[in-house]
Amino acid sequence: MSSKFTIEKSIQCPQCGDSLPLYFKHTKLVQCNSCTSTIFLENESTRLAGESSVLTPELSILSLNAPFIYDHKSYLPLGKIRYSYGRGFWEEWWIKDLQNNEYWISIDEGDLVLQQKTQMHYDNDIVEHLAIGDVLHDEWIVSEIGTATYEGFEGALPKLINIGSSYTYVHLSGKDAKLLTLEYSQNIIEGYEGRWISPFDIGRIH
Repeated sequence: MSSKFTIEKSIQCPQCGDSLPLYFKHTKLVQCNSCTSTIFLENESTRLAGESSVLTPELSILSLNAPFIYDHKSYLPLGKIRYSYGRGFWEEWWIKDLQNNEYWISIDEGDLVLQQKTQMHYDNDIVEHLAIGDVLHDEWIVSEIGTATYEGFEGALPKLINIGSSYTYVHLSGKDAKLLTLEYSQNIIEGYEGRWISPFDIGRIH
């Protein structure tokens, strides 16, 4: 089984001039390893977006740009976002497979969820009035509702985030350990569908 990930392109940091290799050509936001500047990528141009917040180190089963195996597939962690949500924080890792499919792994106190962005449309009026225990589409039960705040990021991301801004999220549980997450802010709703996975099923690639 091949597990080799190739660099798609490289850019130069507009702040310090250091070279930044990108493993995904559609990256929108990246942190410079040398000067910690945040760089926004638009088409073929780069724009300095300020300094990134420095995240305190936390033990994690994943590491940036260190491939791993799950369910006989190879994945590469490209970046991570840390969120606070009242009683603590969790981290979301942006990852890709060898076919350049994008996924997210959320890690919260040792619990892992592997999800992929869905193309399904969700009605704003319905989502905004969901409550714990409600059923959506006869399949999903609302299990958690909360507010998440961006604390910072490391590595590369497929979207622009604003440190300190918040959004509302809804977790909906389904059969067979499935989880649907709805995130909405400023009348925009994004859905991510996947399932809970065991950290013991994550394998290192040496």
